[in-house]
Amino acid sequence: MSMIKRVPLISLAGLAALGLAPLTSHAYQFDTVEADFQSAYLAEPVELTGRIIDEQGLPLEDAQLRLIGFGDSLANDGEATSSWSAGSFSLSGLARRSVLLEVSLDGYYSEIIPVDLQVEFDQTEVELGDIQLIAKQFGRVRMTFGGDAMFGRRMLDADADGLLGESSDLLHLDSLGKDTEALFEFVEPLLHADDHTAINLETPVTDSPLTPHPTKSYVFHAYSDSAAVLPEVGVDSVSLGNNHIFDFLTDGLSDSLIHLDNIGLTHYGAGMSRSGASDTAFRSTINGVDMSLQGFSNFIGSSYGDDELHVIAYDPDKAGALPSYSSQLDAFVDDESDAGRFVVPIIHGGTEYAYAQTSGMRTDFARTIEHGADIVVAHHPHVVHGIATYDGGDGPKYVIGSLGNFVFDQEVYETFRSYLAVVDVIDGSKGPEVERMSLVPFRLDDYAPRFLAGDALAKMGRHVAHMSTAEAQGADAGWEGAVVYAQGGRLRVAMDESEVTTTDLLDSRSLTLSDNSTGAIDIEPFAHNDALAGLATGSNSSCELGRDLLFIGDFEDQDVDDESNENPLWVQSSSRYVQNSEVHSGTGAVVLLRKSTYSSRTSLWMGNMMEITAGRKYTIKGWHKGDNAGEFRVTVRWMNSSGSTVSHTTQYQQFASDYEWSPFEIDVTAPSGSDKLKVYFRHYPPAEGGDGEVFLDDISIIEWDPSELDVDPSGVYLPTPNGWDAVRCESNTDELAMNLLHRVYE
Repeated sequence: MSMIKRVPLISLAGLAALGLAPLTSHAYQFDTVEADFQSAYLAEPVELTGRIIDEQGLPLEDAQLRLIGFGDSLANDGEATSSWSAGSFSLSGLARRSVLLEVSLDGYYSEIIPVDLQVEFDQTEVELGDIQLIAKQFGRVRMTFGGDAMFGRRMLDADADGLLGESSDLLHLDSLGKDTEALFEFVEPLLHADDHTAINLETPVTDSPLTPHPTKSYVFHAYSDSAAVLPEVGVDSVSLGNNHIFDFLTDGLSDSLIHLDNIGLTHYGAGMSRSGASDTAFRSTINGVDMSLQGFSNFIGSSYGDDELHVIAYDPDKAGALPSYSSQLDAFVDDESDAGRFVVPIIHGGTEYAYAQTSGMRTDFARTIEHGADIVVAHHPHVVHGIATYDGGDGPKYVIGSLGNFVFDQEVYETFRSYLAVVDVIDGSKGPEVERMSLVPFRLDDYAPRFLAGDALAKMGRHVAHMSTAEAQGADAGWEGAVVYAQGGRLRVAMDESEVTTTDLLDSRSLTLSDNSTGAIDIEPFAHNDALAGLATGSNSSCELGRDLLFIGDFEDQDVDDESNENPLWVQSSSRYVQNSEVHSGTGAVVLLRKSTYSSRTSLWMGNMMEITAGRKYTIKGWHKGDNAGEFRVTVRWMNSSGSTVSHTTQYQQFASDYEWSPFEIDVTAPSGSDKLKVYFRHYPPAEGGDGEVFLDDISIIEWDPSELDVDPSGVYLPTPNGWDAVRCESNTDELAMNLLHRVYE
């Protein structure tokens, strides 16, 4: 198996050579090593550089650049400079903590760029490359679309004990405004950097939650003080066309409309009757561009009982959401398109946690575009989808199949990554149309969004690219996948490959097989905007492609918020935590600590279960290092949809006490009846005296695609861009030559 030697930030011996004496007394000797490393690491500043350009690629002088830092990165907050005549800029003396970079210039839209400054010890400069500013002008409007938002349930009562106002709760009744605003703290600058921001408000707004829906399993509500924060943080309008707006029946919906009107927050997609809901379409002219938005619910609620309990509205006087019936969609799109407006139907529907939309939703998407919609926006699955295009006869239009969650209290692992869609609209010769689109990925921690930077942004880019490319596979006529790739702190979106530049690069490897298998081979992208375009082997081989489901296995801190190294999706303690002084790659790894006098183990695991598919093949792999270590084990727990254990077995054991960074690899098949997975990494007390340390890094959980490829020297070509992370081949040989064709997008 081919391997690349990794170099840690700085070795433990290297710290001793620097003469770093212990600063304080800690429970474990390693705690002192880590504390001293942090002091040395933060004492070494880093420089941020780049270039500001306009739409034609020409340099922009006097653009203002300002860093926005929070909490651990406050040392960088307010650092500022301006671009020189060549458009270049430099900010030096910065702390190695991630920030937002605000770039502004009179007459241009401001850009908010997440920047990863927590780089390796020997890296002294972070180079951002070109940052493009788009001119503000008559006939151009910038819109931002976000997914599902709510402000109740676990936010008000974190432990679900019925007691409000406890310290662990995010929202408190006596400080709802301040607490709700804090949920948007790390993304608010971007919400103010456009002309209009629209999100899905998936909750009634009522201060009297006395009429819960009698047959729904989950009912939400938000207090008016929480909703009142939305305009302050940059939200301009909300869609109410969803399956939760009727959670507190007629009184709850009536209260919602009254409160939102009093707040001055534009809303659409629900009303006190179907006619009233239809009349809520939001029409506005911004910078000379006429636009219209309307919300629809694909979810009817027929299983809840008679019509009075359905989610949707009826005439003459049944309150609810506007349904996405063909007649309603046609009426809205036809009227608004005929009036020459930029038409945005926002449709709430699909299957929760599914990565592709239902056939019924796709039919609705296609129908609205055929009738004249300029872009289609959707949500409800709580996970993001790829970006598709559909040509209804007047050229392709973008379809955002699901925006995922924006501010939401779910605890399903797959819902924690999402994005905002930033759409520039231009009034062209044929009327208003999408000029460009980009996606701004974020991660939800404590139910609130934090923008991603660095490798984490690139991983999200490959994930969305993979789903976007899949939109065209086996689809009906007219459907294609948009081209999505990471660049400049964003995910860029293009209609097709004619709008991008690609470069193909060859990665040749010589592999030693064991039992006729290469094992899992990391594809190792050359760049953030890289995809696997082809595969060839020196001998006839049967190959599988895999994707890493574990986006937190590198233990890097690449979201921009007020904490560093928090990695909250891992269950940590004083004996197991993310540290920076001993790593296999990057800047983060985890340490598991035990003393010889202890009788119990310490274990690291994810707090949330991972969705898997019974019968599928998986590989759990990573790197570990031992220093006076006790026994190390990896155990795998398969569970059903209710969380009950299907099987729980130890799959790997390491008994050595001292070993350098070395790989482990576990091949498993999800047993029948399993839907979810948890993996536990356990360290037992060392046999020798003193402290024992096990370090873990670069952990992956690879899900192998069930379709195998027949590969030979002529090679196979793959649809790109994609998110393949690993390849595994079987061949009747001891040595195998492999060529990986990489395609870089820009």
